[in-house]
Amino acid sequence: MTQLEFNTTGRGASQCDRILSALTRQAGQWVAMTDLWHASGAFAVHSRIADLRKRGNTIEHRNETQPDRTIHSFYRLNA
Repeated sequence: MTQLEFNTTGRGASQCDRILSALTRQAGQWVAMTDLWHASGAFAVHSRIADLRKRGNTIEHRNETQPDRTIHSFYRLNA
């Protein structure tokens, strides 16, 4: 089911809506991708961010390399 199909079902907030809400609540702060995943239930957070950008939202992305060499992703909504 696509996001558009989901929106027409009336089942509540879409994954995009929940991610946007989480970013909006953080008001310009960097939000960890894992936090967005938990807030939305979307494993494809980056794809939902791309959908939000197509809707006209300006969302920045950055990566941080940790001492153990894992990479953590963060997103920030610009007003």
